[in-house]
Amino acid sequence: MSERDGFEEIDHTADVGLRVWAASLEGLFRQAALGLAALLTDPATIAEREETRLEVRGLDLEELLVGWLNELLYRFEGEHRVPVEVKELRIAREGEGYRLSASVAAGLWDPARHPKGASVKAATYHGLRVAASPEGGYGVTLVFDA
Repeated sequence: MSERDGFEEIDHTADVGLRVWAASLEGLFRQAALGLAALLTDPATIAEREETRLEVRGLDLEELLVGWLNELLYRFEGEHRVPVEVKELRIAREGEGYRLSASVAAGLWDPARHPKGASVKAATYHGLRVAASPEGGYGVTLVFDA
């Protein structure tokens, strides 16, 4: 991770937003996952971690990013798993689209012990565009249904 990588929550009418930036495309997807985790709870409060391999496909980078974040949300809603670390994330061209593979260390969220953040339902395509910066690196603004 570079010092140029990061995320911040932004105001968005009736929904939740994140601005994400990173020196590399993989870093951008990693920061988006960590930003999502920070919206859901305080990841620093989650100690136990279990590593899982994930794969997501998309026709373009925007579909890949939405699929990635919605897969993480699905695991949070269904298994109460919060991504606290993203390892070995790789994005590759595959046919006419993209494939993301990553190892994710996720901790079990317990509402009795961990803070509840935003009620995020899904990542959206609202204004979504993964863009390379003229200065180098990548950036994206994400809007989540809340």
